[in-house]
Amino acid sequence: MMMLDILEWTGTICGIAGATLIASNVRLSPWGWWLFLASSVVLSLYGLLIGAYGIMLLNLCFVMTNLLGLVRVWIPYMRSRTAMAADFSGQEAG
Repeated sequence: MMMLDILEWTGTICGIAGATLIASNVRLSPWGWWLFLASSVVLSLYGLLIGAYGIMLLNLCFVMTNLLGLVRVWIPYMRSRTAMAADFSGQEAG
């Protein structure tokens, strides 16, 4: 039972933290997608282990939407940060 409790609460806490981070609309908000992904993967496993296939299916669908969020939000965010860092270092050299 201990492992199930860990899975349940890890998924819950990651989901709450991810939602809070994304909803806060701050510089680090795109990292909330990784927390959402972790939450969905863990809760999918939890649903499988307890035989709650509805919860498992729901969270597997959330995995897909979280991956979409990573592609559409996190990757462009990281690219823009890398570009800004390159521009900044280029300005210092010139």
